[in-house]
Parts: sequence; structure tokens; C-alpha cells
Amino acid sequence: MATISKLDAAVHQLNLAITLFFKGDYLASLTLAGAAEDCLAGLCTAAGKQVAADHIADHHEKDVDPAVPAGKRRGVVFTVLNRARNAAKHADRPDENTVEVDQIHPLQMLMRAIPMCASLEAKPSDEIKTMVRWVHDHPEVQQ
Repeated sequence: MATISKLDAAVHQLNLAITLFFKGDYLASLTLAGAAEDCLAGLCTAAGKQVAADHIADHHEKDVDPAVPAGKRRGVVFTVLNRARNAAKHADRPDENTVEVDQIHPLQMLMRAIPMCASLEAKPSDEIKTMVRWVHDHPEVQQ
């Protein structure tokens, strides 16, 4: 049995998610990237560092329909942010028998996880460096 840190486990998941992303396996990439992102968010919270999804929610809360009560707008943003990940990992609604996965879904999780790795001072892996270069070289995914 091996024992590794939660940070190392999250980075390992993230590296595999990136590898699978480039192989076109977006469902497996989404699942692993989502697990890594969730673990990294917990580590950031414990360390008093900003969680990527919180930063995104802070920015987009203003974009929610003003008819939604102010206290519920953040929840709306999180529902949108986590929709693909949750659809891939939950089977608790009888009306949801399929999962839609596109390249953007794991990419969103990867782009949430990678900055938290940096915040937690994880050494950037070759996979992370490749992903960052790919995003830089594909500005269309930054829209």
C-alpha cells in the first residue's frame, strides 16, 4: 500500500485527466479533473487560499437574472459551473439517462484545478505545462 499526500493525489488525477483530454476521452478526463478540482478546492480552503470556483462565482454572480433573489444567485452560478461534472458522476434522477460531454467540459475543470495547484505551490508537471501551452495556443477556448 502506498501513502501519498492529498496534493500529490490531486496532481496525479489532474495529470491523467490532461492525458485523457488530449486522447479525446472527455468523459474520463472530466471525471478525473473534477475529482482533482474538488480535492484542490478543499486543500485551498484549508490553507486559506482562494478556491477557483469561488473566484469565478464572484465574477459571474452579477450575470444571473436579477429576478433571482440576491442570496440565491451564487448558487445558480455554481449549478452552471458544476453541471457537467455532476451529470457525469450522479445517477439519482430517473429522467436523466444520458450524459453530454464535449471538449469544453473537462477543460473547464482543468482550468479551475491548474491555478489551485500553483496556489498550493505544487511543482508544475509536464502535463500541466503542456495544457497551459495548449490553452495559450487555442484562444478560442478562452471565450
